[in-house]
Amino acid sequence: MSDAGTSVRDEVAGAIAAGRASADVVRRYLLESYRVAAWATADLPFLIANAPDAYSFTMDDSTHYRAWSDRFASIAGYAQGPNAVQETLGWCRQLGVGDDDVRGYTPLPETIAMTCTLLFYVRRSYEEGVAVLAHRDAPVVGVPANARDGLARHYGVTVDAAAAPVPEVDASALLAEVATTAAAQERCRLAVRNVLATVECRRRTMNRWVA
Repeated sequence: MSDAGTSVRDEVAGAIAAGRASADVVRRYLLESYRVAAWATADLPFLIANAPDAYSFTMDDSTHYRAWSDRFASIAGYAQGPNAVQETLGWCRQLGVGDDDVRGYTPLPETIAMTCTLLFYVRRSYEEGVAVLAHRDAPVVGVPANARDGLARHYGVTVDAAAAPVPEVDASALLAEVATTAAAQERCRLAVRNVLATVECRRRTMNRWVA
């Protein structure tokens, strides 16, 4: 499968990391991140339910099931610290964004398209979901590490340094075990292409905030 990806960088996260983003841009970035987390977190367990080794003799013998269950436990807040939804909501509150404003915020059409496209493939088949998440430009549930550091360093946001890091998953290795036919590889290729098209479109739009 091709590793082609979007050439558009997330300039907003970089601006937050460097302290160059305005307070309004930071608030809007977090509102967008909250919406992605709120929509995506609940559907990620499809990767656990559809894992091909869910019926291993013990869960310690599993590979796919254990990788995604450990990652979901961290994202959903069952490992240590808040989940991605609680975390981004808490940062919005610290920056003076009220709960009614969070509820009433309309995300970018590009954010809606990206998240719904991602979840379409996560729901459709295990291979396609893993293929999308294996890519280096996969949508991020939560806030990237560099932006997290910038929030704490430049914007007075309290970031829980004690929170357990989200376990890394070698999704490319997992994908190689399940996308073994030409038909499956073609489906995965199309899934990656379509999700990355929405990622690129979203980044272009958001990058205008710091142009």
